[in-house]
Amino acid sequence: MDNEDARMKAMSFAQTGGPEVLHLVDVPQPHAGPGQIRITVRAAGVNPVDWKIRNGSTLRTIPVALPHIPGMEAAGVVDEVGAGVEGVAVGDEVFGAAQNASAEYAVLDEWAPKPPELTWA
Repeated sequence: MDNEDARMKAMSFAQTGGPEVLHLVDVPQPHAGPGQIRITVRAAGVNPVDWKIRNGSTLRTIPVALPHIPGMEAAGVVDEVGAGVEGVAVGDEVFGAAQNASAEYAVLDEWAPKPPELTWA
């Protein structure tokens, strides 16, 4: 299996509803594109927009394709750096705006260094 075929575990939902629609699934790992980084997730944020997307109350304003991996914030260790990215390297600890953060790996579009005195949470 090459890197393009690598899999990961993620929380996902295939229909809208309450927490009972969330399931642990096996999906392909995402990869950092230009201007992005990928992290091994150590902590993922859950905020009101995440459960509103899951329960379907934001479908008109925030449409998502199903199945969907929730999560828009994450903290973790950089393991992949996309083209054109400067100032961050594999092994750096960061947090920031993610895509599909409720997973083992997440792609970040915006990030900042994690201060060493902060916990992952």
